[in-house]
Amino acid sequence: MMTRPRSDQLEVGVTYWPAAVGPYMWHEFPVDTVRRDLAAIASRRIPMVRVMLSWDAFMPTDRAPNPHRMRDLETLLTAARELQLQVVLTLFAQSIGDCVMLPAYAIDRRAPRRGVRCVTDARTVDGGPRDIYKDPLMLEVQVRWLDALLAGFASHPAVAAWDLGHDPATTVRPARIVDMVEWAALLAERVHAQDERCRLTLGQGDLVRGRAVRLGAIAEHVDELGLVVRPQRLPLPGEPLDPDRAMFVAELAQALAGGSAPLVIELGVASGDVDADQESDAVVDHVTAPAELAGRRCDEMLQRLITSGVAGLHSAAWSDWGERLLAAPPGDRRPWLTRLGILDGAGVSKPLAQAWESVVSRERTVAPHSPYPASIDVESYYANLPDSLRDLHASWRGDRSDRPAILD
Repeated sequence: MMTRPRSDQLEVGVTYWPAAVGPYMWHEFPVDTVRRDLAAIASRRIPMVRVMLSWDAFMPTDRAPNPHRMRDLETLLTAARELQLQVVLTLFAQSIGDCVMLPAYAIDRRAPRRGVRCVTDARTVDGGPRDIYKDPLMLEVQVRWLDALLAGFASHPAVAAWDLGHDPATTVRPARIVDMVEWAALLAERVHAQDERCRLTLGQGDLVRGRAVRLGAIAEHVDELGLVVRPQRLPLPGEPLDPDRAMFVAELAQALAGGSAPLVIELGVASGDVDADQESDAVVDHVTAPAELAGRRCDEMLQRLITSGVAGLHSAAWSDWGERLLAAPPGDRRPWLTRLGILDGAGVSKPLAQAWESVVSRERTVAPHSPYPASIDVESYYANLPDSLRDLHASWRGDRSDRPAILD
């Protein structure tokens, strides 16, 4: 019988994609590689893996899940159970850079969205995503897919939680604040009816930009809130890997969530050697940091975040993606996304791995909640972005350090 982590114990995990196929793992499921990678994750004492179920692979039609993908998922969960690994299954809209993987029926060919690419079977498709929050067909399909997965895998000993999305508003922005709230409530209710845990992973853009997402309203319907944090991409003053930036975002997220749901941070630091890219025709990578520097800064971030009151910390990727994925979306436009792993593409530990090994070296209890500010007028904050963000960050720096609160 597998033991679920206690609520007072810090949740530690990693988002898993195989190096060779990255986000396309369900389009060409490498079963032997998956088993080997899960064994390697377990050997490093990482207790939890987060797995994204691609919409276009699992629901290529609007009628029923693809039975082959359901069997592949069963294979993965069986391997995880044998290794005493817990799995968080992520469904629906998943923003990976500027891309969202959707089947053809979920794409409106007449309504492209600026800065958003729809991907089906590893190819970009003209058009934009249909409204997953309000469109009747989209809601019907999501309920059908979720019900089928719950029928097959609810109460599975390896399943720790069901995640309703990965930073969905980056590529599928809700038209109204209430739309995402009602959508999350509808799907979470079905998960809870099976006595399963439910979360929704939002993006750091939901904190620093106004895009019709309110953490507190969503937190009322889920057991945990996830938050994708990419410190090198934060629109804040300071060095990209300054640990203060990640700490500020975590505390701001707790304030905006109102304390009604625990917060799990998915931290992604891009690291590695990018010299080869700079000499080629590839998109220049201005985000990726040298490996040793990234490892030191990530260690500092993690140690700080442990004290911030977050309920969990997940690494954004187990391994870097293989070279061929630099030519495929989303790596073709955002090569740094392929370098978020704690291992490189050949399976060799990067300095980031040492930082995460320090986190899993012993059990850690969840620190007291530390929102900043202690009280916040949420609507006023969003109405006055970006000035309100800059003001809060400057105030936070003044309150949390000896440095003067200077606005950049």
